[in-house]
Amino acid sequence: MVDASAELAELQQELQAVKKALRSNDGYLGMRGETLQQYFLQLNEKENLVLSRQVQQLSLAAGAPGGFGVNSGPAAPPPAGPPKQFNKEELAAVLQHMCEYEALPGESIKAVRALSSLAYANAAGVGANDQVIRQLLRLLSLHSEDENVQIVVMRALCNMAYDSAVAVQKLASHEALSALLAAASRVPDPSTKAKPGEACVKAGEALARIVAAEVDDQGRPLTTPTSQCSNLAKVFESALLGDASWHTAVLRLVSLLVKNEVIEIRFIAERFVSHTTVASAEAAQGWLAFAKTCANADTCTELAPALVEAGALRAAVQLLQRFSTEAAVALTGVEAMSALVGSRTTGLQAFVDAGGVQRIEDGMGRHIDHELLQTKSIRALASGVLWPEDVQRKAGYSAKCSVALTKEAMVRHASGEELQIAGLEALSRYIERANLRTEVAEGGGEGLVKAVMTRHQGVTKLQRFGRLVLDGLGVDKAWKPMASGVTNGTNGVGK
Repeated sequence: MVDASAELAELQQELQAVKKALRSNDGYLGMRGETLQQYFLQLNEKENLVLSRQVQQLSLAAGAPGGFGVNSGPAAPPPAGPPKQFNKEELAAVLQHMCEYEALPGESIKAVRALSSLAYANAAGVGANDQVIRQLLRLLSLHSEDENVQIVVMRALCNMAYDSAVAVQKLASHEALSALLAAASRVPDPSTKAKPGEACVKAGEALARIVAAEVDDQGRPLTTPTSQCSNLAKVFESALLGDASWHTAVLRLVSLLVKNEVIEIRFIAERFVSHTTVASAEAAQGWLAFAKTCANADTCTELAPALVEAGALRAAVQLLQRFSTEAAVALTGVEAMSALVGSRTTGLQAFVDAGGVQRIEDGMGRHIDHELLQTKSIRALASGVLWPEDVQRKAGYSAKCSVALTKEAMVRHASGEELQIAGLEALSRYIERANLRTEVAEGGGEGLVKAVMTRHQGVTKLQRFGRLVLDGLGVDKAWKPMASGVTNGTNGVGK
């Protein structure tokens, strides 16, 4: 490293001498004019190579892994003494300063600002350097609470994204996309002097350019829906592992792109649905949660039907089958399917064709102790009594089976207020719509309803649905739950 520094110092000294000779039209070592200009370019290239070797050695010393893996270790201590000056017009010098002074926010900002200017002038040249992108991502991590660092890094990445090749080949990595999504969903710090929300805006612009690089000037896709190089699919994949704020950021992104007619809604839906080969239950839950977010989106109402047409419900069912032992996946799956179906006939048909009913029934049977899942599933199955008979047959829907599952959940979760409300509402619907009085009453159904009403006497909504069920069963209208908890009629399941 010492030898390299000495070599660099000699090169930079000679470069200054050659520059002076060129400006004054004097000779240097017998060279003039075009010959001297060529010699200057050779020296400049050699300086860049030496700087690049130094930066690489710094990265290796810090333990930076290959590819775009970002070293998560602590910042390297800066060189002793006051910060060095650096040539802001040379990429290698800027990168070296970024690495040597990564521990100092002020010097990091100074170097990244210079880098951003270089990227604005030559996005392809700057963005092609893997070490540049790696160090930018490292600075984001090292100074995650510094709004000014976040802003300048996002500006630099945004400028690089102007070049479509850089956007496709470099910035569509999982590490870069995760950093952009985190910034796009970042809540601005009101106490900072930085421009509020600028990091979020620049991150959004960069993501838009990355996605837009996948379509031509007419908005036609340059990749197939199942293509592994689809930038939009990679954005989705990265977002699945983030929290709900990442989903919101992506939804905001695609809504804007559709509104501005950059890409078609079908393009978005196909790429989301075609990439469900997730490797973990966490990612599966993320996919289902994002599908639910999209289906409920007020900012892009045409997205839900587009997802249904692209096969989102079948994809959801497949994820539920694959991760059937995961209660969190089952719960999010019920919510996602309900949102995708909505009040749309096409949604219901797709749900039926995919075998959605069986997945809900399977989830209730496998995860009997998950109260919220049972509650959501009770409501989902109860909607089946409103379907036309031919749809019920095609779906394999059995109202009698749904009654049994509902009563079982009510017995198991006697203290669950919301579940009991859902259960009583469902039972009243089965009686009114499907004439299943016998099925509701058998096995101590009347006693179950009375026990629930007695236990939850202060819940008006529950009492109303409970009374509807008892009226449907023909129970004496004079019956009321006793304040003491002992009723004036049959009480208790099975009696």
